[in-house]
Amino acid sequence: MTAKPQSAVAVRALAEVSDTAVASPAAVGAAIHGLRRARVGLAARSRAEVLAIVTDVIEAWLAPESPWLARAVALLPAATGFSPAMIRFALPAMLEPLRAAQLEPLVAEQARERTGPGLIVHSLPGNLPGLAAIPAALSLAIGTAALLKPGRGDRCFPALFIESVAARDTDLAAALAAVYWSGGDRACEDVAFAAADLLVAAGDDATIADLASRTRGRFIGHGHRISFAAITAAVVDAPRAAADLALDVATWDQRGCLSPQLCFVEGDFDAASNFAARLAAELADLETALPPALMTTGERLAVRRWRDEAEWASFAGERYQLFASADEAAGSVVVEPAAVFRPTPLSRCVRVLPLESFEALATLLAPLRGLLEGAGLAAAPADWDACAARLAAAGVHHVSRLGLMQRPPLAWRQGGRPRLADWCVDAG
Repeated sequence: MTAKPQSAVAVRALAEVSDTAVASPAAVGAAIHGLRRARVGLAARSRAEVLAIVTDVIEAWLAPESPWLARAVALLPAATGFSPAMIRFALPAMLEPLRAAQLEPLVAEQARERTGPGLIVHSLPGNLPGLAAIPAALSLAIGTAALLKPGRGDRCFPALFIESVAARDTDLAAALAAVYWSGGDRACEDVAFAAADLLVAAGDDATIADLASRTRGRFIGHGHRISFAAITAAVVDAPRAAADLALDVATWDQRGCLSPQLCFVEGDFDAASNFAARLAAELADLETALPPALMTTGERLAVRRWRDEAEWASFAGERYQLFASADEAAGSVVVEPAAVFRPTPLSRCVRVLPLESFEALATLLAPLRGLLEGAGLAAAPADWDACAARLAAAGVHHVSRLGLMQRPPLAWRQGGRPRLADWCVDAG
């Protein structure tokens, strides 16, 4: 571990503050200058050494009584609106794939002898805290300096993660910087984009299109995606099915691209309704174990409107059924008469849809191929692999067992792209 004091531009201490300050174009330029200098030293270090340090950092986060996790639990609720219980439960699951068992094989397979570009600008989404750890760790692993532009909803974690790297190696941490500017700040974006050898961005489709049109270097964009669950008739009454799906729904309050919004149940309306009732009960239990995030007035109104639409349809004689908690944030399940793929307003809202047969799901998904991201699958053990293969052939990028949708492996191909290979450039 080196003893030099770390640049204040590269990381801000978070002992008394929970947000990364809003930067000026000059501050963005200063951060980039520091990253360029740090990258020279990073390029001289062996990949094995860097991977070992990154592994140590992740283990420090995941250790029992970790001071880093404790600080995240203390800081992130006020910064993000998520409950302390959610941060304590879900953040380690996000960091877990960065352990050596997954990190080292991924780097070896996808980077091989190639290096990363000089500077990657990562424009991060603000929906989930903790997302910055993956691009930060992977950028260092391929010898690349990284400018992390936090999303508005997660201005705390990126700086905290860089601080944890600095506690292990200040020189390595100097190759990372968390710099926040308001969305649409063209002056800051122009400085960052002009310097970036690669811009990796996540956001809605309009944001991705805009960034792609203004990027001077290479660009990789991850736009809007949606995930769902599918349950075959053989296991619809299995004791764990509803509980596992409830956990996938409640984790991060459906704010991630792998959060299921719909559940297709192989069987008739009654089978779907019976499952929905169990799902609603499980979501109600999680209201205490994993309290929902704070909601805006607009978000509450959207859930209320969605519930009302289901009730109005039922009053009009259509076969709809609503299972809802008293609190709009804690869970809403609507059973609909036909399998139509429509999103929900999130905030633990789920559509449960009867499906004539599992084979019919491929036809339903065909027009949505470009929007699909993940699927949680419950099927008999003898059928699981074949059902998963059908979902993958339909364009689903990550198929997992129910209860594990929010725990993807590091090599998960988000948006159908390799996690790391597209970042790298040929050596020399």
